[in-house]
Amino acid sequence: MYFDKESNESGMLEDEFEPSLRQSLGVDRQMPSPDASAQHSSLVGEVIDTHNPDHKAHVFVRWLSGEGEVCESWLKCVRGTQPRRGDRVLIEQPVNWPHGLVTAVIEGLPADRQFEEIGDASRRLELEPGQSLRITDFENNPLLDIYTSSQGPVVRLLNEDIDIEVAGKLRFKASTIELEAGRGGVDIRTEADTVVRSRYIRLN
Repeated sequence: MYFDKESNESGMLEDEFEPSLRQSLGVDRQMPSPDASAQHSSLVGEVIDTHNPDHKAHVFVRWLSGEGEVCESWLKCVRGTQPRRGDRVLIEQPVNWPHGLVTAVIEGLPADRQFEEIGDASRRLELEPGQSLRITDFENNPLLDIYTSSQGPVVRLLNEDIDIEVAGKLRFKASTIELEAGRGGVDIRTEADTVVRSRYIRLN
């Protein structure tokens, strides 16, 4: 679009039009304009963290610059892009934007690592061998213990009677599910039908 030095077709002076354009783009007015040598660039980085309470739709990305320098920063994701920690992402640097943008996920986590991205890397608690984490209520009554065993992590609820309640559907998903009860037996109750689906059903 061509603008006359004095004014454009709408009567807006060029000096007035530029701040208006910057405001509509969300670009800082004091940001220096790209010089003639500035080029649009694309880089590949790795998502390190996805939890930023102050800036939604931002992820913390680490990448190598064209000079081989390690860089890292919180970058905004374009709409529809939802990277997870460990994903490789495409970083685009528009010439009229102050920061890079995460525009696409190139390579996601494999299926066996998808649960690793849950949580906040900046608030990690590491347990040494033989240590456990105990959570108590406001009166210091123990609620549960978390520790690791030779077979993997263990979450032990410390009250004798436990209620697990949800308003909707409760799902358990694993490669193998085992339910084991002692002498108290197993009691299944419902006000509707009970459906068991399997290729084979073995009793005893």
